[in-house]
Amino acid sequence: MSDPDILKVNDEIARRFAMIEANLALCQSAVELFERLLTDLKESFGIPFVWLTLIRSPETKPLLKAIEASELLRDHLNRLSPEVFQEILPDPSKPLLVSGDLRPFFRMLPPARKFFIRSLAVSPLMLRGHLIGSLNHGDASPTRYEPGLDTTLIEHLSRRVSVRLDECLPGFFS
Repeated sequence: MSDPDILKVNDEIARRFAMIEANLALCQSAVELFERLLTDLKESFGIPFVWLTLIRSPETKPLLKAIEASELLRDHLNRLSPEVFQEILPDPSKPLLVSGDLRPFFRMLPPARKFFIRSLAVSPLMLRGHLIGSLNHGDASPTRYEPGLDTTLIEHLSRRVSVRLDECLPGFFS
């Protein structure tokens, strides 16, 4: 692919991320935010596996309860203890890309689909500066989320989702 072609592809990817972010601004609740986010990511980028992992804690219990009430999100939610989550994502300041042997991440993968996923992007989600979980993208292709790929747009989206969560959930961690 030539440089102008790469620029076109990158511009198109950035445009899709911007559209997703614009749609998030319209959401009035955390449930609506996550439903829109997962749907838009699947549709805009053809990501076959998109789900949330939330840390089980007293602070996230109300959020987990609200998400579990959503039929769409219930099937796209994984819950982990803080200790297990930290083992999987020791540096929550940036997204993690993994491909190849995903066995160390099996506890994070959707139970019914874990054997189909060959590469994974894990983006931390924050609420009022507290790590509450991650937004996860998985693909059967081992090259989709190879370590070393640029994560700038995924990282930016993760930050925008975290800001919108702060706005949708004003009473948390205050």
